[in-house]
Amino acid sequence: MKTERRDISDVANGTKEDVKRGILHRSKGYYVTNEGTRTIPNFHVWIPNITHSVCDSAYTDISIAVSRCNYLAKNNITMKYNWRY
Repeated sequence: MKTERRDISDVANGTKEDVKRGILHRSKGYYVTNEGTRTIPNFHVWIPNITHSVCDSAYTDISIAVSRCNYLAKNNITMKYNWRY
């Protein structure tokens, strides 16, 4: 069974400026970046916080990362871990 590779532009909505910064998809402040290489991608989903962003999860398929990003944005999910000092 042959796996069909989709072009990232079919799934992600990043603008030219976003892509220059490494952001492939963006939704309501949540975003997806490729922390791997072009040949071995590792797409991270980021949750915005007041002073920084936190990585929620990582995937090897951009469509799953985009779906997770959209889910987080739709449900307004905040950080999983709240560290209290």
